[in-house]
Amino acid sequence: MRTIVLIDGQNLYHLAKRAWASRRSARTIRYSWPSYDVAKLALSLTANSPGRHLVETRFYTGVPDSRHGPTQEYWHDFWVNKLSHLRRQGVNVYRGRVSAGGQEKGCDVSLAIDLIKATYESSYECAIIVSQDWDFGPAVKLAKRIAKSQNRSISIESAFPVGPGTLNGRGVPGTNWVTIDKATYDACFDHNDYRPRTR
Repeated sequence: MRTIVLIDGQNLYHLAKRAWASRRSARTIRYSWPSYDVAKLALSLTANSPGRHLVETRFYTGVPDSRHGPTQEYWHDFWVNKLSHLRRQGVNVYRGRVSAGGQEKGCDVSLAIDLIKATYESSYECAIIVSQDWDFGPAVKLAKRIAKSQNRSISIESAFPVGPGTLNGRGVPGTNWVTIDKATYDACFDHNDYRPRTR
């Protein structure tokens, strides 16, 4: 079963932080930044069910403008470095932007469009959306209608971290909900250091 994984990077980061980094300590510090390995996580989620094989991984994140202050400059450099690494791994990357007020722009729309496009092109039998964002619900509904018109059966999952700090255990409407536990997340830890060098 051909599987595509679409990862909402900022959503994953904030959900993991909320789930496991509620207390500031050496044991939880790894959850206070985007410490996940995208390629490992995509493979792990694909392997949750037998007969699936990963054919594509897509990653979406907003990147702050480096001109908006030292904090934004730090995270701009971090994400530029991480996204470059992902591209070298063969991950398809969408780089949106983060406004001066902290709002992410473009990522949700791009993920939804990619899901619909992949459905039209019959590129998968299973899609895994790594996010808990309900805004993807209409795109999931449309994807299922498209697949039905093609006489195809598809499965769409939404996967998201769940831990002691989780406030909401509901996934994207219309999908099968898959929780990412701490052990799974820890097994997909990214050991690369993307922090910018001191200027």
